[in-house]
Amino acid sequence: MAVTKDEFIQKAVDSIASFPNIAMRYQIGDPLIIQGIASMAAMLADVSNQVEVTAGEPFTMARDVTVRSDAAVKGILPFGKPALAAIKVTNNSLLPVQVLAGRSIQDASGRYWLVTVGVNLGAGDMGYLTARQVSSRAFVHAVGANTPFYSVPISPAEVGYIANVLVDTFEYSTNFANIEDGQRVYNIKSNELGDISLQFGITGLSGYQPAVGELISVTVQDTEGAVTLSTGMKFYFEYTGGASDALVVMELSETLQAGADPMDITTMREVCSYPGIYDDSAVFGSNFDFVVRKAVSPVRFLSIWNEAREEVIRGPKLDNINTLFVAVRKDGTTKAVLEGEVTTVIHRADDSYKIKFVPVVDIVEPLVLTLAIPSVYESGAIKQKVRTILLNQYGKDSAWSKRGEAKILEKDIYALMVENKVSALAARVGNLVVESIGSGGVALPEQYRYITEESLVVNLVEAD
Repeated sequence: MAVTKDEFIQKAVDSIASFPNIAMRYQIGDPLIIQGIASMAAMLADVSNQVEVTAGEPFTMARDVTVRSDAAVKGILPFGKPALAAIKVTNNSLLPVQVLAGRSIQDASGRYWLVTVGVNLGAGDMGYLTARQVSSRAFVHAVGANTPFYSVPISPAEVGYIANVLVDTFEYSTNFANIEDGQRVYNIKSNELGDISLQFGITGLSGYQPAVGELISVTVQDTEGAVTLSTGMKFYFEYTGGASDALVVMELSETLQAGADPMDITTMREVCSYPGIYDDSAVFGSNFDFVVRKAVSPVRFLSIWNEAREEVIRGPKLDNINTLFVAVRKDGTTKAVLEGEVTTVIHRADDSYKIKFVPVVDIVEPLVLTLAIPSVYESGAIKQKVRTILLNQYGKDSAWSKRGEAKILEKDIYALMVENKVSALAARVGNLVVESIGSGGVALPEQYRYITEESLVVNLVEAD
């Protein structure tokens, strides 16, 4: 347990008797003595708190830097996610127009987009293309040393965030496990500071180790992450290829996937809390949940369960054999794009499973509490504090609600009040009684459970 400032001061006073002159000055309140002892006690108390936090840090991950370090080890990169848009293209020229994949366009705000699915249009025709909100930059790195796991640093984006890093003639791999000697692959690594680097293999063991003087061509795609898009927003070619391009009208038809900034520290702490992670492979249910959250973040809700759990709640069926069931919701993303992305992630981890998507069902959980508050406390302020604590923990935007089969437990409510130091409940006669939790019934994996301002009832009584 951490030692407080007052305890350090008391220890100093206990030992001051060995110095009679200083003891007399302390007794009469000499500020030179008192201030010196108090300042040293304050610094020692801060150190003691740090030692206390450090002792439990491997288990609690209380500090942000520890969470970021753990995320770096688990391969969670501080990358932004580009927006994906369907763009309506109208050819007003008298000549056919071809917009190829890989062409760069700009929106009305000057953001760069890369065409991923092109379109061919005859004179006067209308069609659709698909584009990602990324801009590309490239550089060539000359290898300076013949070093195992040679590293190439990647500079941060000038605007926005890094979205992807590609290396010419190399394939991306999340690790060097099961990689043959000489296979041209690279990893992308980060650290607790968010620095990004490429890592190559080691000769004779795994992967390809670049030779001194070898040139490595790298392309970095940057994105502005979470951006505001409106239907009908205009797009323009970055470079026109002829007079007919000037007569092409491009406007936003639909946002297929909303852009996102890198994972925030709260989400990162939640994702890193998953145990038993085996890189981007998946063995147990929690592993599939992890790899999907890591790749598709931020999700509004995600629950993944197997046939055994499905048959407990809905009975056995032949179609359930070797099936993973997924209930997922993500803001600003169409159903087809989201399900396609989740399917790709799961099959990359284990392609032996069938995947069945189950619609997410919203469940507003009622929660009724009674607080016994001593009269010396401001009851309104205490009530509001308790409501804020519970809504932050169990509300619609909380990390708790974003997992399947979430349950509100009485012991967790009591622990929250202690953790957040609700002083009125810590008083001798203060008390909290949980009158009711939830609406009963069988909890299903696809249920998105949370409390709201209306469903949370906090009653107040005066403590005897």
